[in-house]
Amino acid sequence: MQHLEPKCRRSRATTSLILSALVLLSASLNAAGKWRMQYFYDKDASAVGFTDIQCPSAKRCIASGILHEGKRDQGVVVVTADGGANWTLEEVKEHPLSLFFLNENKGWMVTDRGIWESFETGRTWKKIKDQKELERVYFLDEKHGFAVGAPKVVLETLDGGRNCKNQTEADKAPTAADNTVYHWIAFADPKHGIIIGSWDLPPSPREVPDWMAPERARSRHQFPSVTILLQTTGGGKTWTLTSTSLEGTLTKFLYGAPGVGFALLQFPDSSQRAAELFQMDLETNKNTSVYQDPLRPARDFAVLPDGELIVAAVEKPGKANNLPIPGKLKMMRSGSLKTWLNMDVDYRAVAGRVILAAPDSNNMWVATDTGMILKLQP
Repeated sequence: MQHLEPKCRRSRATTSLILSALVLLSASLNAAGKWRMQYFYDKDASAVGFTDIQCPSAKRCIASGILHEGKRDQGVVVVTADGGANWTLEEVKEHPLSLFFLNENKGWMVTDRGIWESFETGRTWKKIKDQKELERVYFLDEKHGFAVGAPKVVLETLDGGRNCKNQTEADKAPTAADNTVYHWIAFADPKHGIIIGSWDLPPSPREVPDWMAPERARSRHQFPSVTILLQTTGGGKTWTLTSTSLEGTLTKFLYGAPGVGFALLQFPDSSQRAAELFQMDLETNKNTSVYQDPLRPARDFAVLPDGELIVAAVEKPGKANNLPIPGKLKMMRSGSLKTWLNMDVDYRAVAGRVILAAPDSNNMWVATDTGMILKLQP
């Protein structure tokens, strides 16, 4: 026994070190903070589905959405000027689709019937352009900006959106205009930008949605969609068009470090995958998958200034990729883009669609189509 006691002591010491390491590891996993509920529209006989959120600073955030109340659908915006401590819900005259804010005060809202501008961080809005089927705007400064939409629409403005001219290169996409929509636009700097469009076969009017017959959707031959890219290196003066067939739809692109981009693809029910996030080397055109989880498909992502990525995912409630049933909200972050850390999320948070806003590494927000706004807090 005298010879065994040192080994026992060493064993106990080793166990203690392992337990200490596990405690430190647990602390490090929780060090990322918690996504806490900041706003929740929870009223009887009505619901809000947020369509976008923009946070031009740590204090000011604006979320747009549609209030559903019986047969009435009302456009709304929810605004905070104190970092989420207090929120104000304001009605707007049309249904908001997306937002873009240049700074704390100046912003634009795309609706189902045109473009509106705000000089008061979303509290008041003035319509500046009547046009249906627009999806999104992006402004380089208060005057120079772009609007994208359907059918095959890319517009440029030099006066803040009041007057626009068509970008003729967008018309050259080798797809039918009726089913071609430009839906995303981003710039790395005032010169380098990208516009993303897609074309899909129109659905048959007699077919039920894929989520109602997932086995049929999986057995059906998958017709690829066509992804269209317009790229500029001259601030939009000229654009270069390319197109390619993909199984999924490229829904979002963000620039990262110089020469690097990130792209999110969403897949139909006929695919074994639901979504996949890629890192793109813009010089060699090499694509590397960085996130793909069949049980937690990514719905949005953000690139932080230090290169870290935040992914917002929704836990699948069933076999189909696009069930209209909210799932548990899951948030992950990664600096290496190989290992993803789960972040603590308010247990009430469920969603089908999720939108992220991250003005900096210390202030991050997420809005859902279930009327929730959450903020990452220590």
